[in-house]
Amino acid sequence: MSTSAPQTVSAEGRYSQLKSDRNNAESRAKQCATLTLPTLYKEVSKGKSSSSRTTPYQGTGARCVNSLSARLLLALFPANANFFKLSPDGMDANQLAEQAGIQQGELEMGLAEIERTVINDIETSGMRGRLGLGLKHLVATGNVLMYVPDEGNAKMYPLTRYVVDRDGMGSVLEIITLDSIAPSTLGDELKSSLGLDEKKGGKTDSGPEQDVELYTRIYRDGELWQVYQEVNSNIVPGSQGTYPIDACPWIPLRIPEEDGEDYGAGLIYDYYGDFDALEKLSKAILKGAAAAAKVLWALDENAAIRPKTITEAESGDVLRFKAEQLKAVSQEKFGDFNFVGQHIDKLISRLEMAFGVRTSIQRNGERVTAEEIRYLAQELEDVLGGIYSILAEDLLLPLVRRIMDRLTRAHRLPDLPPGLIKPRIVVGVAALGRGQDMQKIMEWSQAAQTALGPQVFAQYVNPGELMARMGAASDLTMKGLIKSDDQLQQEQQQDTMHQAAIRAAPTIAGAAMAPQGVPSGES
Repeated sequence: MSTSAPQTVSAEGRYSQLKSDRNNAESRAKQCATLTLPTLYKEVSKGKSSSSRTTPYQGTGARCVNSLSARLLLALFPANANFFKLSPDGMDANQLAEQAGIQQGELEMGLAEIERTVINDIETSGMRGRLGLGLKHLVATGNVLMYVPDEGNAKMYPLTRYVVDRDGMGSVLEIITLDSIAPSTLGDELKSSLGLDEKKGGKTDSGPEQDVELYTRIYRDGELWQVYQEVNSNIVPGSQGTYPIDACPWIPLRIPEEDGEDYGAGLIYDYYGDFDALEKLSKAILKGAAAAAKVLWALDENAAIRPKTITEAESGDVLRFKAEQLKAVSQEKFGDFNFVGQHIDKLISRLEMAFGVRTSIQRNGERVTAEEIRYLAQELEDVLGGIYSILAEDLLLPLVRRIMDRLTRAHRLPDLPPGLIKPRIVVGVAALGRGQDMQKIMEWSQAAQTALGPQVFAQYVNPGELMARMGAASDLTMKGLIKSDDQLQQEQQQDTMHQAAIRAAPTIAGAAMAPQGVPSGES
């Protein structure tokens, strides 16, 4: 990160200005989190965060958020496949390979190696767990900010910890984050420059030290992102810097996208009426069930037996009084409870179906075919196709570019020509991945052998290039696996010399066995 000139705009003041535009989004997020996962919404007061302590009366909301976020994580970041593919921009791979003076298979193997390095960085840095948490925020509250530092794991900012400003087209213009730091973690010189003396942030006689608010402002300036940090209206020394416009470490996410809106509403808000009705009915039936479970007896006022005698009687005791003088008090609300229970079951069923909870994919029945389950699962994927497109553009592409940029800075990736190689996302309903590339290669090979015959096919097809492309399509590293042209030529020369030696062996042996001084052929 290169240094830039100090900034004159107060990050704290700008944060307060943009915070007013976040009020509606905060209100929606709090309502939706209360009915699903209350810990996702955290109030911020004087730098401290506190989660909602309310507990929903139903668990359907939590199941819906957890199920959908898990499915999205698996769909966007497959465990056994890459979610992106590097490809030339504006030309095909063959043209780029010719310009570089290499075979297309070698080019694809090199790009596949870069892809594996990026995926390995995501997996080994523990980023998958943070991404899962971020997807929960997206589904429930509709907003989250992802920060990918130059080193280490990513960090997720909840809605109440950042503000964002977008233009009418949805492009991000400015981001400001709010963090809480302990002054004791800073050096004395830095604390002095930031005005964090004993009275303003250090330990006091009344108790332990108080955290201070750290504001990080990121704003767009032409083709660069300008960044600086601020504490107590003082710019942190050394925090000014710039980032490339397509490799910003801060990635603001929202679903769904709406024109003219800086924040998203989330998916829970679309079904808020059903979730709210389910919460209220669950609360009512729980309290009604608790009241119905209370056992009360009504004793005739003219009965000669005392109530204490009845309550103290043991099982099997004989009491002398008329049985009709004692009756159990019943609410006689079974019909009402049954009606409410049926309506709750309908609400749960359609909500779980909408959010892809696995138990709702299979219909009630003894014999349900696997094809039926696959069909219903495909329907759910079609419904979420729009979300895949949004997250592919707003999450996956910026994430890949950012990781490639930080790996290049760390000299773990080669410097690629700017604008020549670009990542392409290959996840979603209609995406084409390397597995489909492999299938196309196999189908073409079988069709060519059938049409031309094995001998003609072997005559015209370069086997090394074919195997290299198959390895790249299979997402396998081919280094040391395929013999180079020099190795093949050397082995061919060795085989030729060996065959020549075998053919010459009888002649050499005959010459060696001939008698000395006697010409060959004379007796």
